Amino acid sequence: MKTAVFAALSMISLFASAQEKPVVSPAETASEAPYDYSQDLDIAKVVRITTANNAANQCGPVTAHMEYVDSKGVSHKLQYTRLGGGCQSG
Repeated sequence: MKTAVFAALSMISLFASAQEKPVVSPAETASEAPYDYSQDLDIAKVVRITTANNAANQCGPVTAHMEYVDSKGVSHKLQYTRLGGGCQSG
């Protein structure tokens, strides 16, 4: 009886784990691509956003990098241009 219950629970856990999204390792990530504002992005989770060290003091366009995961669990990296943080308003 215990063997039958163990086998049944093992099969249930096997099928349950097959439904989970795969974990993407860093080796499977895509290379960094430049972003074009005409692109539609499928972003489920933002992993990291980085800019140059002097971007906070710079007024004008600066290069930034974003790493994100899409709804299928695939990791993507892209490069885009944003406004630096040193611009004064008013």
